[in-house]
Amino acid sequence: MSTSAVIHSPAQRRHALPLSLSLDPTNSKRPLLQQQQQQHHEQQETPARQYMLIEDEVHGVIELPRHIQEIVNHPLFQRLKHVHQLGLIPWSLNKAANHKRYDHCLGAYKSAQDHLRAIERNSRYEPKLPDWCRQAVEIAALLHDIGHGPMSHAWELLCHHSFDHEENAIACVDLIFNDALDQELVSLRDDGSGRGVQLIKALILGCSDSLSFPMMGHTYIFDIVHNRRCGLDVDKWDYLRRDNKRLQILSAVEMDFDDVFLQARISADGQRIEYRYQDYHRIYRLFEARTRLHVAAYQNPLTCAADVIFTKAVQRLAPELLNIRSKDPDWLKLTDELVLNIIEADPISRYIKEPQRIVEVSNGNCSGSNVIRVQRGIPGPWEAMKSEEAFAFFGNKRKKRPVNRCLSPTIINKCYKLD
Repeated sequence: MSTSAVIHSPAQRRHALPLSLSLDPTNSKRPLLQQQQQQHHEQQETPARQYMLIEDEVHGVIELPRHIQEIVNHPLFQRLKHVHQLGLIPWSLNKAANHKRYDHCLGAYKSAQDHLRAIERNSRYEPKLPDWCRQAVEIAALLHDIGHGPMSHAWELLCHHSFDHEENAIACVDLIFNDALDQELVSLRDDGSGRGVQLIKALILGCSDSLSFPMMGHTYIFDIVHNRRCGLDVDKWDYLRRDNKRLQILSAVEMDFDDVFLQARISADGQRIEYRYQDYHRIYRLFEARTRLHVAAYQNPLTCAADVIFTKAVQRLAPELLNIRSKDPDWLKLTDELVLNIIEADPISRYIKEPQRIVEVSNGNCSGSNVIRVQRGIPGPWEAMKSEEAFAFFGNKRKKRPVNRCLSPTIINKCYKLD
């Protein structure tokens, strides 16, 4: 089940989300942008319930308070229902992996709540985190991927990394808070010279340098959403669980790393998050799971070949789309469906929906206009972990279990012929 069941009260355990306006047959002739704007206007006029429960395939039930409902109902967030989390993988590898960025962002929000509550429970740390900082952490997790283009990371590859989904997300944050009506959101925008929104944007980027105020003993929250220090953050925690649930690549034992987040604590000086020595092997397991998903799915040679086909078709038929950003009026219309419909006019696009016609050939036959060469070097889990010095540990060091370090990258060198 995807993140699609909404429960407004405990009695309504199976109340489905309303059919998206963009998919409603009665609205099929109306532009997506117009439909979304009308929906947002109607939702603003209707007072939100005190809470809303969403049934999620990873977290069970996610509770959304009123101010979070307003963000989720915003057209910029609703657009994520039309952006695949794993790009072209549902076509190239596994049809079941068709979950959306919308699902992952809600999951990251819940993961941030769980992680923050856990480190507070496991610590004897004072001072207590102010409510506005807690809200900033949760909203940063919710909005961290709101700036993704069509087909998620495939769009960044297509743009040769001139498009950055995090920088694009920052503009989305400003747009959402400019429209804010709920008092909680208004306070984050207006109080203390906009310190709340400033913190949300800094947390998404994983960098406190842009803040105009000191964190006063709460710098550890920068390890929650986008952890530039050691890479352990709620973004990874959710997407690894969510993606593997659909891809079915790793076993439950291979995915056993929840305690990394649930047993962590705040350092004595409040500067960072510390992890138990006895969870050291689970940290390695997390990075090992990430590497294996990259090898088997994210950077699977067939996935990379589909990305090349997608890139060629968009660059030939709709290069103007590459310049659209979240501040532009056309951004809401820039979805997977729109781009796929446009590139259907290019004959090469048929290979996206017919991956069986992408045939592997020997490297000796890797020449010609209808041949795609895929070359990748995927870092092993030990390299992805950076170094042990990047992590702070606590507890009994003798409980630190040894790991079989994989130091070598996975090298991919394959050729495909478009049959």
